Amino acid sequence: MSEIALKLDGVHKRFGSKEVLRGINLSVPAGSIMGLIGKNGAGKSTLIKCLLGFLKLDAGKATILGDSSWDLSGETKQRIGYVPQTLAGFRWMKVETMLEYTGAFYSRWNQEKVKNLLSEWDLDPGARISRLSEGEQQKLSIVQALGHEPDLFIFDEPVASLDPLARRKFLKQIIDLNMNENRTTLFSTHITSDLERVAGEIAILKDGVIAYQGDMAALQERIRRLHIHSSCDLPDPLPLPRILRSEVDHSNATVTVDGFGDDEIRKFQESFSAGIDVEQLNLEEIFLEVSR
Repeated sequence: MSEIALKLDGVHKRFGSKEVLRGINLSVPAGSIMGLIGKNGAGKSTLIKCLLGFLKLDAGKATILGDSSWDLSGETKQRIGYVPQTLAGFRWMKVETMLEYTGAFYSRWNQEKVKNLLSEWDLDPGARISRLSEGEQQKLSIVQALGHEPDLFIFDEPVASLDPLARRKFLKQIIDLNMNENRTTLFSTHITSDLERVAGEIAILKDGVIAYQGDMAALQERIRRLHIHSSCDLPDPLPLPRILRSEVDHSNATVTVDGFGDDEIRKFQESFSAGIDVEQLNLEEIFLEVSR
């Protein structure tokens, strides 16, 4: 069995009367890239903060690299690279000063790598952080996370402010680290096309629970859109299991199904003298259907 790098078991988190996480179960195998997606307010950032021990759980258990999230050892903290939505730090500092300050906390800080990343990302070491654009601050945050060569990366919307070229550079870094150094990544983002490029597994967060976790290819095989054309009027609602969305217009219908197999499709075709075209969906389309 693969080692599990991150794990949430029955995690609940409440803010006042609002329960944001409602029994979350999530596991991320070591050496994998998992994409985490969900609507605004679904609880993605709360989930990440619970994992990192920034928030105390109301119930359940969270572990990172074998440690309880609420009681991470110094050794485990050295192995984690985290990129938040906004850069945390002293904005009056210069870029190079901030990186020197950050590097002092890590025994494995790779100054040569940091220097190369600054050059690759077109960041001026002498620039004051307060004068950097939002995208440049995001680049700096990524450099901070990569500098100590951690075993585990946790990214919370790390590329929202990056231009397309910078995003591609970032994604290449993630792929290279995973393929060449077997690093583990949990990657929360709204840009589903980025996850399609890098993530092998996907977790969809909906209404405070994990609506789906598994292999990207299996998800795309499981959730499909059927275009049905019959010689007679079709019943509305259609007698199909596991329908996510259905539009029926007399003898034609468009239906999104979850786990409707090929044998079931053939039976429906025979029962209603129907032709069925199966459409494969991309991750964004799947997310929209699951999140309705």
